[in-house]
Amino acid sequence: MPFADPKIAEWSERFRKHPLARSVVAGLRRRSAEIWQRTFELLQRESPEYRNSVDDEFTKESRSHCGELLRAIIAVSAGKLEAPDGDPFAFVRTHAQWRAQRQVPLIASLHAYRLAHKTYWGITHQSLLRYAGRKETIGSLTMLSGFWIEFFDHVGAILEEAHAEQERLGTAQNTRAYAGLMDDLLRGREPGNAGTRRLATFCGIRPGSTLALALARAFAPTDGKQMDLDAALRSTLQLIQQVLPPATFGKLADIRNDEVTVIVSAPADTARGVIRALRRHGFGRRSKHGLPVAIGVSLDTTRVAGLPEAVEEARLALDFAGAGQPLSYFGDIDLADFLIRRADQAALRLIPTWSRHIASTELAETIRAFAECSLNVKQTARHLGVHTNTVYFRLNRIQKITGVDPRAFSGAVLLVTVLRMMAR
Repeated sequence: MPFADPKIAEWSERFRKHPLARSVVAGLRRRSAEIWQRTFELLQRESPEYRNSVDDEFTKESRSHCGELLRAIIAVSAGKLEAPDGDPFAFVRTHAQWRAQRQVPLIASLHAYRLAHKTYWGITHQSLLRYAGRKETIGSLTMLSGFWIEFFDHVGAILEEAHAEQERLGTAQNTRAYAGLMDDLLRGREPGNAGTRRLATFCGIRPGSTLALALARAFAPTDGKQMDLDAALRSTLQLIQQVLPPATFGKLADIRNDEVTVIVSAPADTARGVIRALRRHGFGRRSKHGLPVAIGVSLDTTRVAGLPEAVEEARLALDFAGAGQPLSYFGDIDLADFLIRRADQAALRLIPTWSRHIASTELAETIRAFAECSLNVKQTARHLGVHTNTVYFRLNRIQKITGVDPRAFSGAVLLVTVLRMMAR
């Protein structure tokens, strides 16, 4: 039967003219397991996209494809690669469709071919060196060097075309699957079917990992200028993708309800890792032409069931963020400040009337400094740059106005709390 692909006939003719090269390639049949192991180890070490995709089913499919590829290579070298349907590389197209259906990025599959090329060339080059004294060795080395480049470029182009076609067919469905996975996780539900579990694994959200939640919100400028909030959110989402690399973090990210929502996964210390990565890249600073962006990050949770609580923590942290502190971690929020800031209207009605007589005066400044200096009059005087007698006079004045002794711990706490509630 004639070859459907002219490249195959050309390659087979080259092998016919270089029997030593043909013999070396035929010997690869005995080294199938070694070829698979070498390539797979290289992929896990060098390709985070590939590493995030690996599960038992993925490993089985990759091993199978590696075997099909080797059989095709040996058949080409022997001049026997044929296909009843006229497509000897149909197995490459099937492989590409399988990968695309499971959201494995094209770059990962192409990287796999590049590393397979490296493995095949390394093994055959090493095998040919055993024949260094024979005159046909140099010709075989040259021939194989060109063959490996052309072969993997060819199957890579076939894979890329088939992958793109499958991606176009599955785009709408995959978008819904991604959004559905985020919905499930944010509600504290484990992925419900094999498809969403594979998608979670691909995105780096793995069982046993530590999860955290980040929320980013863009605020309209106070200078009256019209800004594109949607563009700011899209830019924020793109930047988060860049500063949280897949080699370190798994993540799911989307724009929801005028906020960027990000579920982040790492082996441990995820929230602090997110904070460090964002700070390294200056995240949240006001750019020359952009909007101020605030980010709130939750505590870590080791359970998907803990993610709804993480959402609440990230939103509370976001409430504490602002222009002066655009990045807020829930674990860093001062407890007293949190309770004061979250006080309801009933608590505000408990603020004593005498508070109006000391707020926004040097008396308020003095009691704050006195509390910060652990109720030490001399340290307070140094802090304020006044005489100790002045501090004594002001403390006595505060007690006379309020009826509360500021020198007592309970009195100082009450006074500082009242002043902080008035300033909120």
